[in-house]
Amino acid sequence: DMNIASGIPKFIPLSMVEEENSRYVRDDTMFIKVMVDMSDTDKTLLPYMFSLNPGLPIHVQQLLIKQETKRRTQPQSPND
Repeated sequence: DMNIASGIPKFIPLSMVEEENSRYVRDDTMFIKVMVDMSDTDKTLLPYMFSLNPGLPIHVQQLLIKQETKRRTQPQSPND
């Protein structure tokens, strides 16, 4: 079984991963360090943001987050 393929194909050239004595691979284990600053983000939006497909272009992800933020801030009518 496999996960559905998604990702960013231009993240790192495959040649850098496959090269002898690669900084990213040791004993068939890949090491990647990622630092993400979420301090300016509404914490209630984090689950929604992390549910988005990371393979979507950044501008699409940003649009979806903006739409979700707007949806959450709009007053709801009593019939909703």
